[in-house]
Amino acid sequence: MGQASAVWIDVEDLFHYVGHNARLSGIQRLTYELYAALEQQSASGRQIGFVRIDPRTDEFVTVTWEQVHGLCHGLTTSHVKPDLEPTEAPHGRFFRKIANRVQARLPGPAQEQFAHFCRLQVAALNSLCELGRQSVRRRGRRQPQLPEYRMPPAVAGSPASVQTAIVRPDGDGRLLHEVARSGDWLLSLGASWHRVDYGRLLHRTRIETGVKTGLLLYDLIPIRRPEWCHHTLVETFERWFEGVLPSVDAMFAISQATADDAMRLLGQRGRGGFGPIRTIPVGTGFPASVAAVQDEVARVSARALPAPGSYVLIVSTIEARKNHALMFQVWRKLARDLPPNEVPTLVFAGRIGWLVSDLMLQIANTNYVDGKLLVIEDPSDAVLMRLYEGCLFTVMPSFFEGWGLPVTESMAAGKPCVVSNVTSLPEAGAGLVRMFDPYDFNDAYRVIYETVRDRDGLALWEQEVRRSFRPVAWATSADVLLNGLDMHDSDRDEASLSRVGTVVPSLVTHG
Repeated sequence: MGQASAVWIDVEDLFHYVGHNARLSGIQRLTYELYAALEQQSASGRQIGFVRIDPRTDEFVTVTWEQVHGLCHGLTTSHVKPDLEPTEAPHGRFFRKIANRVQARLPGPAQEQFAHFCRLQVAALNSLCELGRQSVRRRGRRQPQLPEYRMPPAVAGSPASVQTAIVRPDGDGRLLHEVARSGDWLLSLGASWHRVDYGRLLHRTRIETGVKTGLLLYDLIPIRRPEWCHHTLVETFERWFEGVLPSVDAMFAISQATADDAMRLLGQRGRGGFGPIRTIPVGTGFPASVAAVQDEVARVSARALPAPGSYVLIVSTIEARKNHALMFQVWRKLARDLPPNEVPTLVFAGRIGWLVSDLMLQIANTNYVDGKLLVIEDPSDAVLMRLYEGCLFTVMPSFFEGWGLPVTESMAAGKPCVVSNVTSLPEAGAGLVRMFDPYDFNDAYRVIYETVRDRDGLALWEQEVRRSFRPVAWATSADVLLNGLDMHDSDRDEASLSRVGTVVPSLVTHG
C-alpha cells in the first residue's frame, strides 16, 4: 500500500454544541482531546484536516485547527459562570434583563430551576430560528461563508485571539471536494445526530469526492433504552442512525460493550456487511492548559468547593439515565443511620439535563439532605480536576453508558470509583472498581455504606488504584483510530486483488 490516505474530520457538532452550551460535556470533551491528538499526527507527515458544514451551501468546507482549539480552549479553562442564555441572539438582551430580574426575586433553590427553564426556552427559540435558516439555505450555491457563532459568557472571558477564532471561523474556507482526493477519509467522530439528514450529506459527499467515510459510535441509548431520553432525541437519533448506515464504510466504537451492542442491533435489522467494528481506547487526562489555570480557579472557587477529604463525587450530566436519584436516596438513608460528622457530602458536578425536575425538587425539599448534598453546575475542567483530587472516592451509578469517562478520570487522579455493574462501566473500571446493581437499592447502599465506614480499607484501595491504573494517552487513541483506517484500506486492497487474481476459497475470510 502506498501513501496513507488523508483524513478529514467533521467538527461541526462542536460548533453546534457551543452555540447552545457553555461547557463541554462528555462526548464533546472526548472528541476535542481526540482531535487534538490527531492534529499532532500532522507533524509526522499524516495529512489531517478539519471541516465544517456551510449552512448556505450545505457542503463541507475546511477550517483550521486554531479555530477548533480556540473554541474548546475557551470553554474548558474559563471559570466564568454561565449566564441564563448561552447564545446572545438579537432578542437576548431584553430577555436576559427581564429574566435576571425575576430570578433575583426567587428563593435560592428556585433560582436554578428558573434558570434551567429559561435555558430551555432559549434553546427552543434558537431551534426555531435554525429551522428558518435551513428553509432558505438552498437558494443558490454561493461562495462558502460560515456564520458568526455567538459566544457563551464563559468563552467571552477568553483572550481576544480566542474570541476572534470562535466568532469568525473563516480559515481558508475551501470546499472539501476541491481539496480531498478519491480514497481520502471523512470521519464523523462526534455527535452528528443533531442533523437527521446527515446520511444524505455523507452520501452526496462520497459521490462528489470519492472519499471513504468512518463513524465513531458512542452508544445506542436512544434506540436501546428510549425511556431515558427526551422524545425528540429518540426520534432524531433513530432517523440519523438509519440514514447514515448506507453511507458508512468503517465503524468504530468507544468500548467493546458499544461495539457488541451495535453488532447485535445491525444483525437484528439485517444490516450486516460492515466488517468488524473496531474499538478505540478512550484516552484519559485533562489538557495541559487546564493545569496552568488551576491556581487561579482555586482562588476563585476556594469558598465554593467543599474541603478536601470531606465529600464523595459524581461527575456527569444530571439526568435520569445517570441514576442520581439512587444516590440521593442512599444519602438520605446514610443521614438517618450515621452521625452527621460521619456522613460525607455528596457532590453532583455537572449540567442539569432532562427528566430530573422532580428529583431536583425533592433534593430542595430535603434542604439538600440537610446540607449533605451539593450541586456544582457546569464546572470547568480545572474545577473538575480540583474536585477529583479532593474527593474520598467517586460514584458512577448510571443505568447505561457507552464508556464511562468519569471512571477513568477518577482513577487517573488516584481516586477509587464505585460503579454500577452494567454496560461498559465494568470495562472502564479495568478490575479496580467496586460495583453494585443500579436497580437494587439495598445492594447500592451496602457498597456505599461499607466504603464510607471503612476508611482504612478505602486508603488501601486508593493505594491500589494509584499503583495499578494505567491511563491511556490520547495519542494512543489517535494511533489506534488511524491504524484502523489503514487496516480497512489494506483489507479492501487485498479484496480487490483477490477479485482479479486466482481466488483460493480456503483463504477467503469474512469480518
